[in-house]
Amino acid sequence: MQIAPLSPRRSATLLTLSMLVVLIGALRPFPAAAAGKPRPVRVETRNLYLGADLAPALEASNPFELAAAASTIWQQVVATDFPARAQALAVEIDDASPLLVGLQEVALWRTGPPDGPPAFGGAPATDVAFDFLTLLLDALAERGLTYDAVVVQQEADLEAPTLIGFDVRLTMRDVILAKAVGSGELTLTNPQSANYTSNLTLPIAGGLTSVTSTRGWTSIDVTAKHRQFRFVNTHLEAFSNFYRTAQAFELLSGPVTTTSLPVVLVGDLNSAPDDPVFSEPGSPLNNTNPYDILTASGFVDTWALLHPQDPGVTCCNEPDLLNPIPTLFQRIDHVLMHGGTAYRSKVIGVDPANRTADGLWPSDHAGVTAALAP
Repeated sequence: MQIAPLSPRRSATLLTLSMLVVLIGALRPFPAAAAGKPRPVRVETRNLYLGADLAPALEASNPFELAAAASTIWQQVVATDFPARAQALAVEIDDASPLLVGLQEVALWRTGPPDGPPAFGGAPATDVAFDFLTLLLDALAERGLTYDAVVVQQEADLEAPTLIGFDVRLTMRDVILAKAVGSGELTLTNPQSANYTSNLTLPIAGGLTSVTSTRGWTSIDVTAKHRQFRFVNTHLEAFSNFYRTAQAFELLSGPVTTTSLPVVLVGDLNSAPDDPVFSEPGSPLNNTNPYDILTASGFVDTWALLHPQDPGVTCCNEPDLLNPIPTLFQRIDHVLMHGGTAYRSKVIGVDPANRTADGLWPSDHAGVTAALAP
């Protein structure tokens, strides 16, 4: 992927941020645990899968190809049946019983009149077809589980015409779920969220318009099990090492360093421990990646710590989710911590018994749960 050279000002900013990495581990103090006997806290990270492969739309060379691609994408979203997958995901959460869950790709799919997207002069589509957050919360409630969405951050908002009589719109969100808010199990304060300033923008439809892959983070301060910590959830850029690395630097200069609390960081980092050396023309960030940056700053990879001989792969199943056995080949979904102890970690979403009645995996990713003492 061709990346335009950076301006001197932006390059200097990124180099300044990189200097923070070597200081974070040494400078952040950690407070004592809350009064009482501390106990491990269970957390989870889960990419829900938006329901389709967007590559055909991003590769469209003219408006007709864009509409044809959007039609195929919509048909795949319907076929990957998030209402059924939400039930399978609820079973996973019930079994793991995490206090906190970081969710990525919490899609909101909407349809609208066939007047073209706003970029082509049309009105935004507003008729809700699939709200992944509502569907998952409802599936949890059906199992008698009370989870609340305590932080929600909107990310990319994309719309396209189709050849099947309506426009389709995808709004992406990152969400933190918390179990039994108000039950006394945990106290939550200081909810925060933001979009990154470094986001990949791609031309589509032969350059007639462009789309921005907006990404972001969510965080909340937690008192639970007689422990105090900050819980941070993020989803870094998938299609460019430059942008996901720049976003990792933003993360380090934002929610993970603006607190004296221990930090638990979960999410789909799109970065694995064995990432290759990337080479993107014009990028000053070719010799590093988010995983290396975060672990160099003092974050501990809890899976690697507890399962040093197990690759623990989490991505990815086939886009139609119908592969008979998992096709996971890389570990890009992580539970990292800065300060504290990790006791247990498990990859979930790989049991064929928990597929839907039609044989769909719950997501194209596996999830990761961990029991931690931040």
